[in-house]
Amino acid sequence: MDKNVTKSPYPSLTECFRDTALQWVSVGIFWLILPFWIWMLHKRKIQPQPLPISNLFITKMVLAVLFLLVQVVRIVYYTLPSDKEKSQANIISPVLSTITLVTIFWLMNYERRKGMFCSGLLFGFWLSVFVTIIPDVIVYSIEYQQRDQSRGILNEVIRVWLHIILAFSSFISHCLAERYNFPKLAADERPIVPELYKNFPSRLTFWWVTPLIIRGYKKPLTEEDCWQLEISERAVNVVHRVQACLAGTINRAKSIAYENSKMWNKNYTSNNKKIGDENQDLLNKLPSVDIKAMPTTNRKPIIFWRALFLAYKGKLIAGGLMKVIHDLLQFSGPMILKQVLTFLNDPTASTWLGVFYALLLGATVFCQTLFLQAYFHRQYVVGLRFRSAITGLVYRKSLKLSNSAKQGTTTGEIVNLMSIDASRFGEITSYIHVLWSGPFQICLALTLLYRQMQLAIIPGVLLLILLIPLNLFLQRIIKQLTTKQMKLKDQRIKMMNEVLNGIKVLKLYAWEIAFMRRIDDVREKELQCIRQKAILNSFSSAIWSFAPILVCIATFATYVLSSKDNILTAEKAFVSLALFNLLRFPLVVFPTIINSIIEANVSNKRIQKFLNNEEIDEYAVNKTTIDSDGNVIRIKDGSFRWSNSNEDPIILKNINLKIRRGSLVAFVGTVGSGKTSILSVLLGEMSKITGQVDISGTVAYVPQTAWILNATVKENILFGKVFNQKLYDQVIEACALKPDLDILPHRDETEIGEKGINLSGGQRQRVSLARAIYSEADIYLFDDPLSAVDAHVGAHIFKHGIGPNSLLKTKTRLLVTHGVSHLHKCNEIVVVSRGEIIDHGPYAELMNNSKILRDLVSAIIMEATERKLSDTEPKTPPRSPIEINENIFKTAADKIQEETTTVEVTTRELKEEKDKLIQKETVETGSVKLIVFLTYVRACTIPMVLIICILFSLTTLSSLSTNVWLSRWTDRSKNETVSTHDRSSSISKIHGITVYSILGLCQVLFEFVGTYVMFKTSLNASRKLFYKFLLNLFRLPLSFFEQTPIGRIINRCSNDFDTIDNVIMFTLRSTLNAILGFVTCFILIANFLPETIPIMIIIFIPFIFLEVNKKNNDNSNTI
Repeated sequence: MDKNVTKSPYPSLTECFRDTALQWVSVGIFWLILPFWIWMLHKRKIQPQPLPISNLFITKMVLAVLFLLVQVVRIVYYTLPSDKEKSQANIISPVLSTITLVTIFWLMNYERRKGMFCSGLLFGFWLSVFVTIIPDVIVYSIEYQQRDQSRGILNEVIRVWLHIILAFSSFISHCLAERYNFPKLAADERPIVPELYKNFPSRLTFWWVTPLIIRGYKKPLTEEDCWQLEISERAVNVVHRVQACLAGTINRAKSIAYENSKMWNKNYTSNNKKIGDENQDLLNKLPSVDIKAMPTTNRKPIIFWRALFLAYKGKLIAGGLMKVIHDLLQFSGPMILKQVLTFLNDPTASTWLGVFYALLLGATVFCQTLFLQAYFHRQYVVGLRFRSAITGLVYRKSLKLSNSAKQGTTTGEIVNLMSIDASRFGEITSYIHVLWSGPFQICLALTLLYRQMQLAIIPGVLLLILLIPLNLFLQRIIKQLTTKQMKLKDQRIKMMNEVLNGIKVLKLYAWEIAFMRRIDDVREKELQCIRQKAILNSFSSAIWSFAPILVCIATFATYVLSSKDNILTAEKAFVSLALFNLLRFPLVVFPTIINSIIEANVSNKRIQKFLNNEEIDEYAVNKTTIDSDGNVIRIKDGSFRWSNSNEDPIILKNINLKIRRGSLVAFVGTVGSGKTSILSVLLGEMSKITGQVDISGTVAYVPQTAWILNATVKENILFGKVFNQKLYDQVIEACALKPDLDILPHRDETEIGEKGINLSGGQRQRVSLARAIYSEADIYLFDDPLSAVDAHVGAHIFKHGIGPNSLLKTKTRLLVTHGVSHLHKCNEIVVVSRGEIIDHGPYAELMNNSKILRDLVSAIIMEATERKLSDTEPKTPPRSPIEINENIFKTAADKIQEETTTVEVTTRELKEEKDKLIQKETVETGSVKLIVFLTYVRACTIPMVLIICILFSLTTLSSLSTNVWLSRWTDRSKNETVSTHDRSSSISKIHGITVYSILGLCQVLFEFVGTYVMFKTSLNASRKLFYKFLLNLFRLPLSFFEQTPIGRIINRCSNDFDTIDNVIMFTLRSTLNAILGFVTCFILIANFLPETIPIMIIIFIPFIFLEVNKKNNDNSNTI
């Protein structure tokens, strides 16, 4: 056997190397990964039920047993005495394999009990066993046929062939997954995403997505076509998990998330009826994404980013390991290229060596692609979880903000937190590992360059070190500009929200142009920040694009000029150039990632500040049982303010109140006296300074301003509760809604617009009141609910819905009112003045003893009389309590009698409305229409687009010229006769470096100018599109705003225009570079290897065919 393997006619590796290094690779990798794999199985939450013993499982076991027998026979064979010399390696390898196989038997059964459908570890193990035995098969088979046909060699041939057949069979069996018996689905139920139940090769290559891709190619994809998410990917699980980390229970975060999501997951089984309406999903059986908060005074500040990353540290670490493997495979390419160039220059090398290098290079690229795609897939999933967590946490927090925190938080800020800031955290995960991977790749590239160019790389390293402080300075300025930009964006979104909420008034007074100017002024300041950032980003991008070229120039110049013996050969030049190209990626991407991290850091501070805002004190109201006196509400020595700040005034003081079960209590007082504040105390929305508040039972609240959901009338009343026809009819009758339902086009199935825009004020108030009554709570808090309805309707509602003989006669009712016609029907009246309870007691008693109540009633009667009898002689108001009482009833009776025939004002347009007032937002399908591109191109202006294309083409041409010149330079250097006294050789070297440097400088110059022009053009286009958007928006009729939710319009102003401002320009730059790179590569290959043109055409035919079919089928692509 030839000792020089590369010179032998076949890959003749030594027996010791085959029995040790090759055999131990698969075993070593298995034992290295095994602890992590067992830990992962132990923590596994998805599909924890054991799988049944199937034929596939039995087949895997049988093959493993046969492979074990081969190893045992091998051990016995090598232990028997023989004349042939044997080494310890002949015994160690089969012993290690035997121990590993015994462990595999246990692992296969453990995976089955843990519900693992296909093992990635065993898939990789059997693949490596199969690959590492191939040299043994080649060597023993050739040796047996050509040299030695002895019995010993024959035994080895039989052994290695059994070895490879069993290893290959085991590998094939582990390419298959155990069958999963999915539960039978209902007709309208979607299956769960099948990723976890597919075999490992399918998951590795994403083949399991193919049916969905084919379906989307044939027709537009809808939500019904997609799979249900696994419980681990659903927002409720993600939010609970991050919430647990915020609470400090990091070790149990995953268990807490699955436990809290368990009940919610049951709603998606086939036993439950699927909810048909999208609004019902928001109301029925939603999970409570809430962990009981500590009192505000004891709550620790939240460090948001730490909790977010700790929640998914396992996923991030796994992604980092994949990135390490990808980087190592990436840098193995230039080393293999070096061996290929050496092989091509060596005419004595064996043919198999070239084939081996080609296969090795192809396998390296293939594995590199697999690891890169797996890395991106994992990171994208983590990014989606980050985004879901941020959106859920911000939404939850917005529902629990205290009143003082609400004053310092705008709607625009919350919208931006849930859209832009959440998106930045979602996008950063794709490249966050570049923070350590970038320096790692730079160090690895410089190390390999040192092996190629020796000390000639020192000037290049010094240049890289000098560029770092400059980059840090630029990133600090960019961070300041990003913070300023986000504040301006919050201001713009806040202004847009205010304008949209008051669009009726704005159009009534024709203030569109004035408000457009105000919004455009803020937008212009925002664009100034973006413009400054664009300049800095262009400068930073140019610096780091120039860095690899500068390092390359400095290295080549130092190498060829340091010694006359140093000749820049093709092997050194192109291997070094390949390493420089690999060095370019971390250097170019690193500043972009730093910029993204700076923006994410700004978003983190904004989110962290919002999550650290003061919450409503959940312990301000004590939930207790009814006391011995039958009191369900007790306030003792209570003093309250709207916030915890000592600087804020005390709103309520010395409040003492007891209310019996089933009583009707009215709160009266002047405007601003504190009546509504007492209800807020019972709801826990005010900060308690002193005292104690106890409530027994559930509470329903009817505010002064009705809150209406964008759903049907029936859904607004039910509000997620089970439908009870009898109770529902009683509530409709009690709230005087029956005449209104008869007028509506679809009765109670008529859709109500956003904020009840297609209902009158009285109708909205009665729907809100009906919702409260239907809830069947124990305590009802009514905040002047009759003020928005007519007198006769108010009398009906009080009689049948609130009064002593109403539907709520057995419930406890607290009524804040400015009317006096129903006070005598209340069990008790509480008089509030200047934040204190002045008097309380029955009506007759207070009218005799309370001067404040008498004055209040007199003022109300006088105001009503003056308004009603303004054209006649005013009457003298009665002075005695009896006269006041008689006048009250007379006035109320007269008013009811006069307005009996009055009909509640309703709009006739309701009859003509469509079945669905607010349509669900749709997604454009098919190919992107040309008009979309033309709209953006026109906004950029065609001349500027042409200039950008020319500049990027010149950049690509300059890059191509540097490579062409380097090739000619190395060919010339190879053909020169090197002489220490040859002056022309030094001149040739200087000439080569000079031309190479000029071409490199031209490339950087064109790239900087092209990038800057693109940024500036994109910003000008963004300005034009935003102005056009505003102009068209304010010209739309009011019907558009009635039928379109404000959130949908706000989303266009925030997230979509952020994409136009920041994303499109980078996407266009990447697209241009990709297209020009493809064209350049095609031209070079066609020029130097024209025989490959037919192959390239054959490769292009399927893509052309698919593209043509896509153009013919408008539904082929879902956008």
